[in-house]
Amino acid sequence: MNFTSWRNILVAAGVAIALSVVAYKDYHRHTLTDGLDGRDAVGLVTEVTWDERKGRENNFVLNVEFETEDGQERVEKIAVSNSLGNQMRASDEAEEIDIRYYLHDPSVAVAAGDTGNSLLMLRMAIASGLVALGLVVARLLKARKVQAA
Repeated sequence: MNFTSWRNILVAAGVAIALSVVAYKDYHRHTLTDGLDGRDAVGLVTEVTWDERKGRENNFVLNVEFETEDGQERVEKIAVSNSLGNQMRASDEAEEIDIRYYLHDPSVAVAAGDTGNSLLMLRMAIASGLVALGLVVARLLKARKVQAA
């Protein structure tokens, strides 16, 4: 199999771009809430949803009700790590969690202290970008050798 074909390079670049977008969105969400414009609140978890694949639960999302500092009632969906999601799912009654939200757009909210998989996504985006770049360089070097011969 020719890993330096343009088709494989385009697939690798597409994966790198997709992972980069996901990693950027998650990073952006955390930087907004961690900055000076982030506010703390206590949220009431009203629903826990998740995906189940191959007998494992993942991709937990919490429906959280909270009140902003200006008294506005909000209900937002917050993606959380598997450990926090399992903890919330195991409870028989509504649980309270600490959250941080962005002052100028309270729909941007995260569970306080829960990093989820943002670091993993960032690492995967960097690795796939390096693979795509390596494939392009290998393809260009291969093309140069064919022209020189």
